[in-house]
Amino acid sequence: MESEQDRIEIPEIVYQGDDKKLKERIFKFKTGSLRIGIFTLIGLILGFYSHTYVSDTFFPTKFIMAIPYKISEAIYVSVLGTDAKMMKFWHGPVTPNAFFPHSWLATVMAELVTVVLISGAIYGSLAYFTGDKRIFTLQRFLKFAGCWCAAILLCIGLAYGINGKAVADNERLQGEPDFFLYHGDMGGVKDGRGFYGENAYVLRELLYNGLSPAHVQRNAEDEIPMHLIYALSRIGEYKVNCQECYLVTEQGRLYHVSEEFAAVLAAYYESGTLPEGIQGIPLESSTEAEVETE
Repeated sequence: MESEQDRIEIPEIVYQGDDKKLKERIFKFKTGSLRIGIFTLIGLILGFYSHTYVSDTFFPTKFIMAIPYKISEAIYVSVLGTDAKMMKFWHGPVTPNAFFPHSWLATVMAELVTVVLISGAIYGSLAYFTGDKRIFTLQRFLKFAGCWCAAILLCIGLAYGINGKAVADNERLQGEPDFFLYHGDMGGVKDGRGFYGENAYVLRELLYNGLSPAHVQRNAEDEIPMHLIYALSRIGEYKVNCQECYLVTEQGRLYHVSEEFAAVLAAYYESGTLPEGIQGIPLESSTEAEVETE
């Protein structure tokens, strides 16, 4: 008895295509892919230097270089919004016009990494549009664009996430900060100076000694500014009332500070110098003490 498999007749199909056309399509695919890769690489490099458009005086190159940066700026500033503000005292990694003045890393993600990705996507897409439409189809381009969009959105999310953590850490005064204190009258700040090393160590000891949540009525008229710089990577902006011995965070959280710290801050604000005997004298308490939060 003949088996079922023996009775199945498999037709023979002879390839009738043109080998020359097939080879041509393969060649165009390889050269087109290489062109897309080169254009993307050029875009990434141009994106890295996109910020230089501000100093470029030649309009054509200025326009080309500015496109990815302005797109990124529109996303962060106009569409989503940032916590950027003028901080003239700071001349370190976080610039006064930074997208995220609180966090250097978040600013790098926003002002550099996002711009580089946007530039790579633009120039890579340009190579796609100039390629053979029979090979580099709309479906292929949508996949290409989708990957770039995912990478850009991930970068944007990371920037906001990093900045959010920096703001939360600032509110809890977490870390070992350096200090930037101001000297000037109550009507307006005249001068400021950063304190690092031994002086910062002493100021940290005085600040963290007795630091605890406070429940007092704010008196904004007697508050003076103070900035804490954490590991040169994030910045916290605070107000201190030296008469009532409390500190106010940017989001309005109140902490009690020691009378010693308030006296030092008030003395510097009035005279522009730290009180005699305070510089370089380490205290016994630890700056690692946890700040109790509500």
